Amino acid sequence: MDILSPEDRVVLWRSAVDADGTTRQALLRTIAKEIFGSLGALNLYAEEYAQLTVESISTLDAVGLFASDSLRLGLEGLHEPDGGPDLLIAELAGLLRMAAADESLSVERRLRAIEMAAQWREHVLTRSRPEPSYLSVGDLAARFDVTTQAVYKWLAKGRIEATRGPGGSWRIPAGQFEKDARPSTTPEALDKLQRHLIELHGSSELPSEEELGSQMRAAR
Repeated sequence: MDILSPEDRVVLWRSAVDADGTTRQALLRTIAKEIFGSLGALNLYAEEYAQLTVESISTLDAVGLFASDSLRLGLEGLHEPDGGPDLLIAELAGLLRMAAADESLSVERRLRAIEMAAQWREHVLTRSRPEPSYLSVGDLAARFDVTTQAVYKWLAKGRIEATRGPGGSWRIPAGQFEKDARPSTTPEALDKLQRHLIELHGSSELPSEEELGSQMRAAR
């Protein structure tokens, strides 16, 4: 497929944000196609990922997260050779977790958002890395189940040990997180608890992700 320039992708995103009705839906499908076309480099070019991409974009749009500036940045760098698709995938996972907490969605759609986030996150966590001793921003976002923008904020505040690679991307030593593994508060455990709470309480207000983690650690 033809690859759009970063500038064209930003124009496409802005047009979709500003459009409505059938025009908006057509632009959202075009953006989903652009994302899906980039997944071939990650060995994800399959029909299930085509559907996952379309459904993910639709869910984010339903709760207003498609207009997030972090998604624009992910689209802008989508075809960068140094991890562009991975960064966008990690961002999709983080935003879908946020969507799962939005009470405007039906219970079924919120549960599906958790499933989709886990599916995207699983790819980032299980793919082979050229330098296993280092993590990318996408790796860290998937590992701690946050958006890539949260990781960039940690880097800016010096909370993470990291250096810049030749292409300008962050190289994050993996060893610094070896003692930070907390099985009771893994993304998988939080996903399971959030699904259970949604099934029990439906549209009632749920605890934040930080509150869930605190409750799980206190219960250990």
